[in-house]
Amino acid sequence: MIAQHGIESPFQHLTLFADGSLGAHHAGAGVVVVDRWQHIVAVANRTLPVMTNNEAEYAGLLLAMEIAHTLHAEFIEVRLDSEVVVFQMIGRFAVNSPALRQWHQQAAALARHFTKVRYTHIKRERNNIADALAVEASAGREWRTLLPEG
Repeated sequence: MIAQHGIESPFQHLTLFADGSLGAHHAGAGVVVVDRWQHIVAVANRTLPVMTNNEAEYAGLLLAMEIAHTLHAEFIEVRLDSEVVVFQMIGRFAVNSPALRQWHQQAAALARHFTKVRYTHIKRERNNIADALAVEASAGREWRTLLPEG
């Protein structure tokens, strides 16, 4: 989003790290949002009902995109350690599961809110904060922090 008087919003370009986790009684999603200067601008997680691992990964993607939309981002790069979700979102893998198809459709609808979306598969160890947040959520511990500008 371009702010008034041609000044660029600090959240125009965001990198989203998202992950999903399965616990004994819940699933969880975790998200870290980083601006173009590599500053963390938001962290969040969400406790979810029991679901498959891939559904939890999609839930993380949706949470990340919801936060980016709230911050009025235009260009987002989503980094996930789930090859299945990344490859389904870029069209490399088919979405054969009816349950995953619903998650995929929700993510595709959210993606239309942005000028450009890029999906990147990363190694699990490069997603450790989002992973830790997802694990916390799968244990029933949920929180969200949006950090102020500046």
